[in-house]
Amino acid sequence: MLGLLPTLLVAAVLTAFHVYSRLNDLETTTQQQGMAMARHLASVSEYGVFSGNTAALEKMLDQALEEPGVKSAMVVWPDQTRLARGEPVDHPPPMRKTGQWQDGKLVWFTYPVRLSQLDESDPFIEDSAAPLAPLAWVAVSIDLQQKQALTQQLLLASLGITLLGLIPAILLINKLAQSGVKPLLDIVAMMKRISSGAFGSHMDVTARSHELRELQAMVNQMSESLRSYQQDMEARVGSVTAELEHKKKEAEQASLAKSRFLAAASHDLRQPMHAISLYVESLKTQMHGRAAQDVLNKIERSILSTVELFNAILDVTKLDAGVVQPQIAPVHIRQLFLHLADEFAPEAERKRLSLRVHAPGVWIESDGILLERICRNLLSNALFHTTHGGVLLSARPYGERLRLQIWDTGCGIAPEHQARVFDEFYQAGPKDEQTRHGLGLGLAIVRRLARLLDHPLQMHSRPGQGTVFSLDVPRLTNEAPAGEEAETAHVDLNGEVVIVDDDPDVRDALGKLLTQWGLKVQLFSDLQQVRHHQYVAPDVVLADYQLLNGETGLDAIAMIRARWGTHIPAILITGDTRSDTVQLLTSLGHAVLYKPIRPAQLRALLRKFLSGKSTGERSSPS
Repeated sequence: MLGLLPTLLVAAVLTAFHVYSRLNDLETTTQQQGMAMARHLASVSEYGVFSGNTAALEKMLDQALEEPGVKSAMVVWPDQTRLARGEPVDHPPPMRKTGQWQDGKLVWFTYPVRLSQLDESDPFIEDSAAPLAPLAWVAVSIDLQQKQALTQQLLLASLGITLLGLIPAILLINKLAQSGVKPLLDIVAMMKRISSGAFGSHMDVTARSHELRELQAMVNQMSESLRSYQQDMEARVGSVTAELEHKKKEAEQASLAKSRFLAAASHDLRQPMHAISLYVESLKTQMHGRAAQDVLNKIERSILSTVELFNAILDVTKLDAGVVQPQIAPVHIRQLFLHLADEFAPEAERKRLSLRVHAPGVWIESDGILLERICRNLLSNALFHTTHGGVLLSARPYGERLRLQIWDTGCGIAPEHQARVFDEFYQAGPKDEQTRHGLGLGLAIVRRLARLLDHPLQMHSRPGQGTVFSLDVPRLTNEAPAGEEAETAHVDLNGEVVIVDDDPDVRDALGKLLTQWGLKVQLFSDLQQVRHHQYVAPDVVLADYQLLNGETGLDAIAMIRARWGTHIPAILITGDTRSDTVQLLTSLGHAVLYKPIRPAQLRALLRKFLSGKSTGERSSPS
């Protein structure tokens, strides 16, 4: 019985599998035949349906009935008019979508009849509208009786084969049970001990047959080999583990040293760049209308290029640290595009490229700063890789969203590079071109910011024709949010600002710039000067994060607020881009600017803090 039961079980499983496979193959064949026939009828009936040639349609349906298993075929127009051939149909299938529908012993297959459409290849042509409604539907029914007949035949044949096979199986199993059961049980017990880890176990060779005796001997040999292998592997694993631990410590120390070096180098490089950018901004007013203004503008563009490299590294650091949180607010998309077009117009003019904007005056929901960062990176990338033609900034409705697109007629991206262009430090151009184009972080930042804002990002490119990047953003239903007013960048600021910075060049440049903006400035280098010489309540505190002698801008802000009140807003300026520093400053709730700062960004932040204040409002020391 122990030998017969597995045989019966195997026979039953094989029979079921065979029957199931055959029926499944038959069903698959029926579906493929039905869908193929319905699709073919829809294709060949396009002209007949469009022209109303019922004679041709009847001939086509009659030909379909000649196929094996086909019981009826019909063409149904949108007004439910039917042209049918074959057996009468009491319950026609629903003509709403392509697919199959079963009614008793019949399976219906439906397919729409549509007009052929052209494929547009111009990258500047917008996507076509929704597909045209079907001219009609075709339906084909196939009888399932052949499936039932085949099922009965398979079951009877399998049962007969199983019964015939049991007779020799019983005789063979009986013989094996007499001479091989105990040796096999010994082998099974031995294998269990080996599988539990008892390598080196041994059993007596007691089998009568030569094959089983050889098998028992081989199991003993395998057990001994496994014990030797285990000992050897334990020694190797110990050696490799020690080596890996040593390599891990070396990698951690190298990573820590690299992080410290990058942080120190970043801070030391940002400090002079920060001072230079402030001096250049303060010189703009003095050089206005002079011959040296063009040279100053070129210096500013060079500084901005360096700033962009710093900001790219900083953006990746902040995004990896998870400290960037979107501030969702209404954004006027046409104003954003026009602002970017004005910013990049000199670059486009220098390369003799057209830079156009095609966007409606609508509002969207997004983080204006992060969205501008995305569009600026994409626009800069498009202008860099375009040598003829131009770039287009466009926005158009896309369902309930607005699709923002940056088109270019540049060299395009080869298919083998398209999957990796959003990776960090990856650039698809030639090596010399990559060196001139920065670090290859622009598109990596774009992808991370798009995911952070939940704005789906897509790219389509054809080598030699150009590239288009698409971004889908939520669209506001109202035409304009209440209280939205345009700011004027040229209005003088009014208020008292305390500046705490240990670098004399930065302190001097920042003081001159804020004085030009109409602000009263108090300059201090450390906490001692703040403690003994700060006599007037400030409207804003502007402090460098890292001061001398272990002091920080946080200490200066705390000292001033303890004296004049906690309501005084504060801005921290730092060149430290390490993730732990970024997380700390963000968690404290202070406004943070990273060196080298953009003067326009600083001015906007000061205008926000100083709005509604008067120079005559001063508090007395507490």
